[in-house]
Amino acid sequence: MAEGPNETGGLSQELSIGRMLRSTLSLSGANPAHSVIDPYGQSVAAMVDSSITSDRLLALPFITRFVETIGVQFLHLNSKEILDDFETLFKTSEDTNSHIDCLSPVKRFNLYLSLATGALLSPGSGALQGLASNYHATAMKLFPGILDNGTRLDILQCMLSLIIYSMHSALGGSAWHLMGLAMKKAIAFRFHKDVDADAQRSPEILNTRNVFWSLYTLDRTISTIMDRPFSIEDEDIAVSSPEEYLNAASADLALQLVSHARFMSNIRDAPSKSVLYHYSNLCYWKDCASGLDPTTKYPAVHIMRLSCRAMIEILKVKGSVTIEPNLVRSTSSIENDFIKACMEYIEEEYQRCDRGEFEGGFVEAYDIFNAGVIIICLAAGKPSFPLRDANIVNKCTALLTLLGERFSGLRVFRRVLWALSGLVRGESVNDPIIRELPPVIPDGIRELISGFM
Repeated sequence: MAEGPNETGGLSQELSIGRMLRSTLSLSGANPAHSVIDPYGQSVAAMVDSSITSDRLLALPFITRFVETIGVQFLHLNSKEILDDFETLFKTSEDTNSHIDCLSPVKRFNLYLSLATGALLSPGSGALQGLASNYHATAMKLFPGILDNGTRLDILQCMLSLIIYSMHSALGGSAWHLMGLAMKKAIAFRFHKDVDADAQRSPEILNTRNVFWSLYTLDRTISTIMDRPFSIEDEDIAVSSPEEYLNAASADLALQLVSHARFMSNIRDAPSKSVLYHYSNLCYWKDCASGLDPTTKYPAVHIMRLSCRAMIEILKVKGSVTIEPNLVRSTSSIENDFIKACMEYIEEEYQRCDRGEFEGGFVEAYDIFNAGVIIICLAAGKPSFPLRDANIVNKCTALLTLLGERFSGLRVFRRVLWALSGLVRGESVNDPIIRELPPVIPDGIRELISGFM
């Protein structure tokens, strides 16, 4: 991506950041694939009492949930620092406001959005939407001042919080547009390039690198599941890799997510490479990721989800898993691995849902739908993977029903899966959705469905 002559490309900061952010946040997140102004969401946000102050016991489960789920996934998040800020914010004394002022506006902004996201990740999150919106509205009151007085690092850290929140809330704006705007600013701020060697180990430079790699991970995630172009190409990145400056044991899962994001870039940027080449790289990544320190006890669902996403991307890029005859793998064995991995991922998400551990953002909706499509299309005609009882499809649609309550534009995923599974079972499908797939279906998945039919 070409860089502008300065950080705003000749435009005022108000136009380049302030107005663009307000426009982006006004877009509906109910359908992540559409760019539609959401007057209902704006009305709800306007009615929210952003002066709400929750007590510590009410907020503690939300910040704990955020740290345990999101905090371990991104390099820019420091779980200990987040919890320390939380204690400072909710510390009781005769003058509570004096303790709140101990935190900078940037820390308060990110903490409120962490609480909002944590509430949406908690069991019974449907009843916590209003509280999450309160936290979000409270944070947004601080944002104009941050844009005016914050550093470049402050602004991008806050934008990361907005992106993560929008991935779990239909009232958080368009995650896709927020991501594009944030990466554009990161490039304008030259976060994608290293600085002088003398400053390589300074805390600010390390934080700058971590923010960039978190943006990179989110960009690859959102762009891959939605079949959108990347915001920056790997060849334009000249910043040190996380493995070069971080202790792997301190951020092992986050490092694996960065590694996976690079792998996804490699799949898309090397379409001429064989299925076996990409599949071998995936097996190598899984072996590395599975070797994480067992004492960290990260949920297995992370590795399962990312493995399925990579398999699906291979299928989208290559169109099939057909390979040249060789002594190592066969087309059939790779197909079986893909089906089994997708089934295990759906089963794991279903069990997590029963346990109240399901994260439930729009990224999960795309991952579950895409995995369901792969299972149905690849398992058709395979006696070892019968779909006649539709058990796995039932679990997919149950999860998609739950996610459709939060992101109404994604409810069509469930209809498409049912219609597609009906065709596999030889039923007469009258639903026209299977013949005219809705625009929200990613192009690569649309082509796989068309090829199957």
